[in-house]
Amino acid sequence: MSRINRFYIIVLVTLITIYLVILAGGIVRSTGSGMGCPDWPKCFGNYMPPTEESQLPADYKEKYAVQGHPAEFNVYKTWTEYGNRLIGALGGVIVFFQCLYAIQFIKTKPKFFWLSLLLVFLMGFQGVLGAKLVFSFLKPIMITLHMAVALLILGILIYLFIEVHKAKLALQGVYEGFEQGIVSKKYTWVMWVFIFMTALQIFLGTEVREEIDIISFALSYEHKETWIDSIGSIFIIHRSYSILLTLATLYFTYVLYLNRDTYAKAYKHALAITYIIGVEILAGIILAYFALPAWAQPLHLLLATVLLGAQIAFVFRFMVGQNRRSV
Repeated sequence: MSRINRFYIIVLVTLITIYLVILAGGIVRSTGSGMGCPDWPKCFGNYMPPTEESQLPADYKEKYAVQGHPAEFNVYKTWTEYGNRLIGALGGVIVFFQCLYAIQFIKTKPKFFWLSLLLVFLMGFQGVLGAKLVFSFLKPIMITLHMAVALLILGILIYLFIEVHKAKLALQGVYEGFEQGIVSKKYTWVMWVFIFMTALQIFLGTEVREEIDIISFALSYEHKETWIDSIGSIFIIHRSYSILLTLATLYFTYVLYLNRDTYAKAYKHALAITYIIGVEILAGIILAYFALPAWAQPLHLLLATVLLGAQIAFVFRFMVGQNRRSV
């Protein structure tokens, strides 16, 4: 197996791991486990969390209080947050290994190394943000910043994956014609707009989740079926915006369908994006009309990031100016 093929597998594993990290973060958010460990990097003062309250000191609520909020021990929330940290740490290790492997490309394909090194620094910064998020008692601005960095990491990694994939195909002597490999510049510019819209939709979803946290706390986590109706305008904006994005994507896919003889691969990629949006909308409907089932919340976030990833991949796969030996 060639070095490029090995690196392709490594980057693919890294990409999958980052999506698992995002999924784990969504599970933490949906279960309200963000303060399951009130300190960082330890959890209740230990690297291995307790399984029973009796394992904690009698004054643990005051000892591990954050921003004036007494610590609360819940074994499920504690281990959910701890599991999230473990997966995040695993992601960091894999990104670091990817960077080490990329050193051998520093002269022949320097982009591989420098992007991998950038990812190492971003993962480290994300870890620091995770600590500050805990110490701020899940301050909304910190949650938003934490999500923004996660999306930045995802975008860079997908770009790197596309570039390595192109190098892998070139090594195999697999080439496509110029007309099949790229699309008119106007299509990639439209997709950039979709990327911006999807990122904005994800942040709107974060705002909706923050409102739900406030409402659920005020209602002592009871009467769950009333939470959505109590949110107000931010949910209406989030829902309406999703309809706009869906209709725009459908029209975009239809235009590529009309030009499928010229842009066959781009049309298939756009069709896949449309399917992802369809499943994402279904998850949103389940959340809105079935009292926010816990399993649907992290799935909704995961699908949103998969959608964003597919849109980013479209741009870098088909944009004008890329190597004509295309994906």
